Amino acid sequence: MRGRHVTTGVTLVVLVAILVVAGALGLRALFAPLPSDDASAGSGCVSTELQKGQRVSSTQVQVSVFNASERAGLADRTMLALTKRGFTQGDIGNAPDDSGVKLAQVWTTETDDAAARLVARQFGKKVKVHTVETDLGPGVDVIVGKRFTKLVKAKRTIVAARATSACRATGSPTPSQ
Repeated sequence: MRGRHVTTGVTLVVLVAILVVAGALGLRALFAPLPSDDASAGSGCVSTELQKGQRVSSTQVQVSVFNASERAGLADRTMLALTKRGFTQGDIGNAPDDSGVKLAQVWTTETDDAAARLVARQFGKKVKVHTVETDLGPGVDVIVGKRFTKLVKAKRTIVAARATSACRATGSPTPSQ
């Protein structure tokens, strides 16, 4: 009977030791600094000069999507659809409260931005490009509203109508002639 008490005591000591070690590791992990996300650190875009006639493809364009509706996950679903078409992911979030977007809008800080026009094509002919002063996220900003349902069938390249600059995703190939 004495051997059984010794075995129980040793088992209890081992279990307490495991609990203490697990607790210490858990606390260490809980209070450790968050790992830096190197992918997001370089997720900005590079302003690239485009000459008239140069092609811009979806793989060269970074897009940020913002939800102006009450539908949860609309920006996420829209970003997924855009990345499936080759666009590079920027930020995802909620649109400013005063955006007033019902269907969809494409916002850019550049006048006659070929990349923004390419993004707007993905949403249909009713969606226009708006030149704004404030950039909400990296690349071209898309605001989707409550009437937005899905992307339309559209080309994934566009030709610059005039010499301009475009925000292309970091690490993407430069536009070709």
